[in-house]
Amino acid sequence: MRGIALTVAALMVSAVPANAAWQYYACPSDNFASQFPAEPKMENIKFSMPRHKEAVAAHTYTATTDNIIYRMLVADYSDRVADGASILEEAIFQHTESDDHGARNGKIVGNDSARIEPVVRGATYGRRITMDLPNNGGRNLTTFYFRGGKLYEQSVTILPANGDYTTPNGSRFVESLLFNLTRMPEEAGGVPPNVKGCGPEIQPFIYK
Repeated sequence: MRGIALTVAALMVSAVPANAAWQYYACPSDNFASQFPAEPKMENIKFSMPRHKEAVAAHTYTATTDNIIYRMLVADYSDRVADGASILEEAIFQHTESDDHGARNGKIVGNDSARIEPVVRGATYGRRITMDLPNNGGRNLTTFYFRGGKLYEQSVTILPANGDYTTPNGSRFVESLLFNLTRMPEEAGGVPPNVKGCGPEIQPFIYK
């Protein structure tokens, strides 16, 4: 009987859904928090666009599980805040059309407005684009925002090896994004861990 009980217990553990590991992670120095299915890895990168040139600094935060890549890119253009609208548009163009960076020849299957927080809490507006990648590369969902001098590209790439292009995990990732980190305890049910490499100081959130 004990052997049967242990077998049943093992089956119950193995049946725990993969999304049980989802939780919030924060990066106060880059002014965002989001749910990830695993601890994201921070990397320093160079980010540049033809019109608006190289960002002051740029970082990516990436986690990969079940052949799905979850990635946040933050590019610092705080020295060009007045060009924020143009920077945002160029980033969208670079993602969808540019020969050297984008997914040209991919099929756009969704293109609509996105918003973080309601208006009364300082809404941030952006764009959400879903594409079937060229050469059967999978499906990508990316949201674009510009706030506080920084460009944010939050993306989910579902690889063909996964193949579940209707998984709710992509929406879960992008819709969990927070810019007002003073609300983390309320939204995350407590103070989430900081991503390794991120500064700990929460920046003031300006309602504008």
